[in-house]
Amino acid sequence: MQNRPASPRSSGLWSRLPVIGRLLVAFWALVLAGGTTAALMLRHQTPPSTSVRTAQNKPAAPVAHPDTVATNHSTHQPVTVVQQTQGAPIPKSLPVTAPVPLTPEVKSPQMPPPIAQTPAVDLDSITASGKTALAIVLQGFGYSDAMTYDVLSRIPAPVAVGVSPYIGNLPDVLSRAHAAHREIFVTLPMQSAHPENVDEGPHALGNGNSEAEDRRELDWCLSRAQGATGLTDASEAGDSQPGGGYATTPGFHPIEDIIASHGLLYLSGSPQEDRHIRGMTATAWVNGDTDAATLDAKLATLLPEGPKPTHILLMVGPLTPVAIDRLATWLNGPAADRFILVPPSTLADKGATGEQASAQPKDIQTAPL
Repeated sequence: MQNRPASPRSSGLWSRLPVIGRLLVAFWALVLAGGTTAALMLRHQTPPSTSVRTAQNKPAAPVAHPDTVATNHSTHQPVTVVQQTQGAPIPKSLPVTAPVPLTPEVKSPQMPPPIAQTPAVDLDSITASGKTALAIVLQGFGYSDAMTYDVLSRIPAPVAVGVSPYIGNLPDVLSRAHAAHREIFVTLPMQSAHPENVDEGPHALGNGNSEAEDRRELDWCLSRAQGATGLTDASEAGDSQPGGGYATTPGFHPIEDIIASHGLLYLSGSPQEDRHIRGMTATAWVNGDTDAATLDAKLATLLPEGPKPTHILLMVGPLTPVAIDRLATWLNGPAADRFILVPPSTLADKGATGEQASAQPKDIQTAPL
C-alpha cells in the first residue's frame, strides 16, 4: 500500500468555531480590553480637591444698579453704590467708578492766639533817645472792606485796630487783622455818662442791668473777642466813660477781674477811670469824621514842642477814608523823626493808680461824644 501524507493537525477550538462565533469572541475581547484601559487611566488620575475654589467656581460679582449713585462728600464726586445680589457675599467696601483722591475734611478756621503782648522795644531807650513812644488805635475797623484794605496796606503794622463786637463778619475781620500782625481791641459796650446821646446796643453793660445781666453780656462779648489782644470801653464814637460812665464806678471792678482772668488787656478810653486791670489808658483823641485840614492841624499838635511826654496813646475814630489818608501821610512825613511807633501793648501797666497817673501827659485831647 502506498503511504499517504499525514493530514495537518487541527489548530484547536478557534478553527472549529463558525464565523459568527469568531465575531462574537472578537467583539467581547475588544470590550474587555477597552474597559481595562479606562479603569487603569481612572486609577492613575488625581481627583480634584473640593476645598480649593477655582476661578470657574467663584461666585459671580455683584452687579451695580445703574440708578444707584451717591456723593463722596470729601471730593463732591459721584460714587456708584453696589446693591447686594441674592446669594452674593457683602462687599467690605464700596467700589467707586474711578480712583478718587480723598481730601481732608474742611474745618472752620481756628483763630490764632493773640499777638504777643511783649514790648518790641525798650521804653527807656526811646526816652533816652529824646523821642516819644507813640501807639495808635484806629477805632471802627472792619465796617468797610475798602477802608480795611487801605488800613492794612497803607498804615504801618504797629498801629492797632479797634473793632465793634456787633460786626456781622467779625471772624473774617479778626483773621485779616491777625494776618497783618495787628493788635486788636474789641469794644465792650457800656452805658455812657450820656445814654440819651449814645446807643451802646442790645448787649451793653451798666446802668439798669443786674449783676447777672452784666455777666451774661460780658460772656457774649468775650465770645466775640476770641483772638483779640484786649477789650476797650472806647468805641468809634469816642470816649463814653467820663463823668459817671459805668467803667468809672466800683461796680465795674468785678468785670475787670473776669477780663483779667481771660488774659486780656484793657484799654481805658478815659484817664478819669480808676482802672484795676493790666492795660493802657488813652492819652489823646482825634476825631476822624472831619476834613483833611482839621486832621492835619490835630496831628501837627500831637507832639508838642519842648519837653515831650514819654509816650502817647492816640485813639482815632471813627475811621474814614480821609482820616486814613491824612494819618498815612503824617506817619511818613517829617514828624516821623520825632517819635517811635510801638504797639499799644508796649505801654501796658499793671493797673496801679499811681502808674496810670504818672504816665498821663498834662494836656490830653479828648474826642467829644
